[in-house]
Amino acid sequence: MNEGNSIPKISNYKSEIVLLLLVVVAVITLIFIMQERTKRAPDFEAEIYPTLEETFNLNENIGTPILINFWASWCVPCEVEFPHIQKMRDKYKKDDLIIFGINSFDLTEDAISFLNRLNISFQTGPDPNGEINDLYEITGLPVTIFIDKQGIIQQKKIGYIDEETLQKWISKEIE
Repeated sequence: MNEGNSIPKISNYKSEIVLLLLVVVAVITLIFIMQERTKRAPDFEAEIYPTLEETFNLNENIGTPILINFWASWCVPCEVEFPHIQKMRDKYKKDDLIIFGINSFDLTEDAISFLNRLNISFQTGPDPNGEINDLYEITGLPVTIFIDKQGIIQQKKIGYIDEETLQKWISKEIE
């Protein structure tokens, strides 16, 4: 090969390649974040404790901010965070904020006993087959999800949630 037709070595462009890879990773990350921020909440219907004669339908409540909490009576962090969620129910009118708890893989009598013991007044119901858990990609408990008036998931917290975080999420949308 003669000198005039030689191909430049990749090592001559090492910093440019690293920079390009960083830009590609940043763009992919941004796209992922934006998809999560614009993800429409999957619709579901669940019976409501204690009678299981009424149902809650997510799509019927779009237009009002919705707080969903996945829980179980045997989940210790669920028991610790439920009073914080109840405070949000006490603070905001039902027309301003809808709260619905989804009881996961629990016996009905255990769930109702749990709700009564903690004096919970927000609506909650069972997901006996895990279908709603699957829709929301729930892999552990508790999980709290905040959905805005347009039905878009704005926040998702895996694990215990405190009162301050709940207040911050809700006040952004309501006040």
